[in-house]
Amino acid sequence: MATAVADAIATVRFDREGKANALNAELIRGLEAAAVEVSRRADIAVAILTGAPKIFAAGVDLKDEALWKPGSGDVERSQAMNAGGRMTGAWLQVSQPVIAAIEGPAIGGGAILALTADFRVMAASSYLRFPEVRLGMTLGWGGLPLLVERVGSTRAKRILFCDEKIEAQEALALGLCDRVVEDGTAEAAARRWAAELADVPQLALRVTKSAIDGHARQNWAAASEGHLFYLAQRIVEGASR
Repeated sequence: MATAVADAIATVRFDREGKANALNAELIRGLEAAAVEVSRRADIAVAILTGAPKIFAAGVDLKDEALWKPGSGDVERSQAMNAGGRMTGAWLQVSQPVIAAIEGPAIGGGAILALTADFRVMAASSYLRFPEVRLGMTLGWGGLPLLVERVGSTRAKRILFCDEKIEAQEALALGLCDRVVEDGTAEAAARRWAAELADVPQLALRVTKSAIDGHARQNWAAASEGHLFYLAQRIVEGASR
């Protein structure tokens, strides 16, 4: 987990160097902290969010018990399971434009994290996938309204119910990404775009982003979404016994 700033552009890179770059508790805490840090800095005009060189993030690290707190009480477990929601919420609150540079798969929580960005640059062989419903869970972490916001209700149902693998070109057609580039060049392409945005008057950019997001994001389920995810997970646990 590292943040580098150059020419008013922050590059936030999360790379576990293995383990499919799955989001564990430590990485989730680091990503939340990075979002808060980026947002408060006046010297940062644009942020790039990127994962490992060949994989953005393969969902949640199901082996990390810190994310599930087995054996703990209901409230503690619900709080632990909603750590990802706090992380994505922090990225949604970043006041500067955020560009996600995606190489390889972005699955589950990784795909939701990518959707928190204002723009997505996807490598040609990268893809998005949201397997939660097929696994008996709801799409948590604020992902449901973000998906519906971008593709509409009917396509969102299709993507979730059928566990569709959304290749880069289809993601472009659906509005789930903004540019498709050659493999290995997503971050460089995002950097060129970020440089263009960094030349825009920054206060106007931030105020406009805030106004657009305030109009578009009215999620009535936000207050209870984390609890719904926890209850769904308990049902899955009960069914597997």
